This record gives sequence, C-alpha cells and structure tokens, in this order.
Amino acid sequence: MLTRPEALQLVLHRLAALGRELGKPELERADEQTRLFGETAQLDSIGLVTLIADLEEDIRRATGRDVVLADEKAMSRLTSPFRRAGLLADHIVATLGAMPPA
Repeated sequence: MLTRPEALQLVLHRLAALGRELGKPELERADEQTRLFGETAQLDSIGLVTLIADLEEDIRRATGRDVVLADEKAMSRLTSPFRRAGLLADHIVATLGAMPPA
C-alpha cells in the first residue's frame, strides 16, 4: 500500500523524467496542481498514456501489485483523476485501497 505522499512522489518523479525526455522543463518542476490533461495541460494524449503506463510499472515495483489506473470506472468519472498531479495521486491511493489483500 502506498500513502498519498508516496503516491504523489511517484507521480512527480515520473513527470520530471517525462519532462526531461520531452524537453518540457515545466514538467520537471511539477507540483500537486500541475495540469496533466485538458486545456493548458502539459501533456498530450500520448504523453498521458506514457505517464500512466510508467506509473503502473512504478507502482508494481513499489508494492508488488499489478494495478490498472485507466479503467472504465476512472474514465467515466465526472472529475477525471488525470487532470492534475494531485488528483492522480489520490486515484492511485484509492485504486490500491480498493484492491483485495494480496
């Protein structure tokens, strides 16, 4: 299980790596309020998919659990968990918390 601060750290670390890869220094300085998707966002759809896939692998390494972050439930929410870094961290914690014990 990850705490919210740990989940946020995973998200921010991954955003910084993606920022270096894409040449987007604003992603290297990401914080909880950084917009990930939507108007004025830092990522396009391919960047968001890359972020999610990389985070799923990071979570597997950190917890030993396979997790799917972009499932039907997440995609149909009124407030997308992929809009801001902090919302994504909340989504990670909630997704892990809803899983049956290993």
